Amino acid sequence: MLDIIMDVSRQQEDLSYQKPKGRDHMNLLTFLFRLFFALAHAKEAADVSGAPDGEYRIYNDKKSIYDASTVDTQSAAPPGWGGPLPYRYIDVSRYQGKITLDGWRKVKAAGYKGVMLKTVSTNRKLSKRADGLYIDPTFEANYRNAKAAGLDVGVYYYTYATSETMADAELALVRQAVYGKELTMPVCVDVEENKLKPMSTLDLTNLTAYALEQVEKMGFYAQLYTYTGYSYELDMQRLAGRWDVWLADYTGKTPKVDYIYHAHQHTSKGSVPGISDNVDLNVTTRNYPKIIRKKGLTRLREGA
Repeated sequence: MLDIIMDVSRQQEDLSYQKPKGRDHMNLLTFLFRLFFALAHAKEAADVSGAPDGEYRIYNDKKSIYDASTVDTQSAAPPGWGGPLPYRYIDVSRYQGKITLDGWRKVKAAGYKGVMLKTVSTNRKLSKRADGLYIDPTFEANYRNAKAAGLDVGVYYYTYATSETMADAELALVRQAVYGKELTMPVCVDVEENKLKPMSTLDLTNLTAYALEQVEKMGFYAQLYTYTGYSYELDMQRLAGRWDVWLADYTGKTPKVDYIYHAHQHTSKGSVPGISDNVDLNVTTRNYPKIIRKKGLTRLREGA
């Protein structure tokens, strides 16, 4: 049903974390339940691409997933946006190439207020580590120049973790990347990797909750990123009831989900002044910079 293209170049703590029971926890009924949801939401999954530079992108050749406007303006929200005039921001990584200080000033002048920068992912061709982890090569320059241009900055990392040990390794590198930096947008855990799907819903949800808890312990505003179709792999009632959600949905309509989300990535084909390649466009009515500054969540906590 779906063609998957892999770009290889490219505290309620007791409530939020439950003891994993392993893959054997998925019995026949669980399997049938997930199969039913996968079939029922196949069209939605086909309409949604993976995300802010996920290693996997999902396309449906019969119907373009880019029905939403790819060039939004200072005075218009994207199709399907039901809220008031939103805070508009972008997310970028090495796939957008080098963005100069002048480029970031053009982004700001076009009406975008913030940016989410990719920090960490896994790619054995780019990494010098045995585990394949690396810091995005454009991160430092993008952080420096986006801040100089007056944009709010947050970060995300793309997780491949299937255990707490792997999650800890990813988070340690994120900690290294953001050390000494001021962040006025969230620190986001990007959960969309197909290799995580063999995990049970409980185990994947537990691991996601664990990672979000660690981000909070670092002293930041934790956020979960996923896309509409992938969210059926997770217990979103539990996660969205505890943490902020940034949802990718490119259908051009209000996402059909039964959980709360506060940020919407509505296209990956955005055209933004100052950046030569396509860009993910996002909207939110939540004032993240005000919330984050008020709560004192702008910097890595001492000793974290």
